[in-house]
Amino acid sequence: MTASKDIEVNPIYHPAITNQSQILILYGGAASGKSYFAAQKIILRCLTETGHRFLIVRKVGNTLKDSVFQLLKNVISEFDVYSEFEINKTEKTFLHLPTGNEIICKGLDEPEKIKSIQGITSIWMEEATELTFDDFTQLLLRIRGEKTNYVQHIVCFNPISENHWLKSKLVDSDGYASKTLIHSTYKHNQFLSAQDIITLENLKSTNPLYYQIYCE
Repeated sequence: MTASKDIEVNPIYHPAITNQSQILILYGGAASGKSYFAAQKIILRCLTETGHRFLIVRKVGNTLKDSVFQLLKNVISEFDVYSEFEINKTEKTFLHLPTGNEIICKGLDEPEKIKSIQGITSIWMEEATELTFDDFTQLLLRIRGEKTNYVQHIVCFNPISENHWLKSKLVDSDGYASKTLIHSTYKHNQFLSAQDIITLENLKSTNPLYYQIYCE
């Protein structure tokens, strides 16, 4: 990174900065900063490693622009390295000019386009509750062969049901080479404003079900 700047990361995610597990699971309540951290980690690896093609996915492609694509742009600005990136808003791609690393954002409703992407080195699955177990399995199979750097699948989601496949087939499963789970809530996000916290905590009395889902 040509610019020198202290990067602020919520303390709960500090161990995940250097975590090299095959699967890094970031789950919990809304406003916990988990998606923002995933974007921070992807950009940090872009700046400090070489030979990357990161694939960032959501179930539906038209949800990318206002979610992960915007988050990545925000982090690039936070890191003060905007001039180092060539950003294609139409294709939703990022090219880090000094290293040649690429970030490609795609929806799983574009399966043929995803199949055509070669050389993927790591994947971030955002809002994973939208995905099926078959989607998840297909994404695991998209990365093959030896890579220069560690391969990681980052899986982000807000739990919605005890019966969802994410719990039985991922969180509770021992069937993966290595797996790290980080559970977080809004209480772990030191960057929320006082009003943000009040709005979330008011759900306890105004909508207890939403409080359980989004805050706990």
